[in-house]
Amino acid sequence: MRIIGGTYRGKKLITPVDDLIRPTTDRMRETLFNMLEHGNGPGIRGSKILDLFAGTGALGIEALSRGAAHVTFVDNNSRSMKLIKQNTDLIKSSENASFIVADAVKFKYPGTVYDVVFIDPPYRKNLVTPALTNLHEKGLLNTNSIAVIEYGSDEEIDFTLHFGEIKSRKMGDATFSLLEYLA
Repeated sequence: MRIIGGTYRGKKLITPVDDLIRPTTDRMRETLFNMLEHGNGPGIRGSKILDLFAGTGALGIEALSRGAAHVTFVDNNSRSMKLIKQNTDLIKSSENASFIVADAVKFKYPGTVYDVVFIDPPYRKNLVTPALTNLHEKGLLNTNSIAVIEYGSDEEIDFTLHFGEIKSRKMGDATFSLLEYLA
């Protein structure tokens, strides 16, 4: 696992020691960030990013490397959060990050609104729709914020009334969709 682009391009990250965490592949991250930086939405540079179900933190760390102003990492596993902190320390970006051990479906961070949200829950657990609903109900998004959802290609996902799908791409067993927040 390595950083694909930005200031720390090529930097190897510490990988999980077990298979409980499923990192987004390098190839998928590269495709995803190309879509974000050359398509709709606020882009990454200067944005506030929320990385829900952060796992290894690879998506948020990639965003930091590409100039995100701040990334909030949220995961309910303290071992995952320790790994994320170690990886942000590798790129000397801990001061631009917040680390929260919490349930990503119930997450709230009063006073903070995000430009881009990564949602990469365990597949086939029906967590995407509750996470999107929570983001809307807690007022954590700007109008036109982008939510990036990664899920199993065999899953049917309800993106709720508050989001419109911009793009979707299937890559093997995984699919990711870029959604625009409609408020």
